Amino acid sequence: MPWISARSADKLVYGQIVKLPFGKRLRVESFKGDRWIEIVKIDENNYKIIEHGFNNHVYNVTGNDLKRILKELFEVEFPRSHQLRVVITS
Repeated sequence: MPWISARSADKLVYGQIVKLPFGKRLRVESFKGDRWIEIVKIDENNYKIIEHGFNNHVYNVTGNDLKRILKELFEVEFPRSHQLRVVITS
């Protein structure tokens, strides 16, 4: 899943991160690669989100807040992007 539409990115990324094994990382990057959001699945209901680009923050969130925070971060980091690159790493 290398390139996805930025309009549906929050839904697709949420679906992928929920299915990932513990410790895996999912990284969403802009076309130029200068902005990215990385989500690490810590355990069944806890996630770490690393934001790098317009803002540089680290968030520790639960599964209940994950979808809402992803949507907000995508709007801030990728406001004019049409396609985003998705990479899964360990």
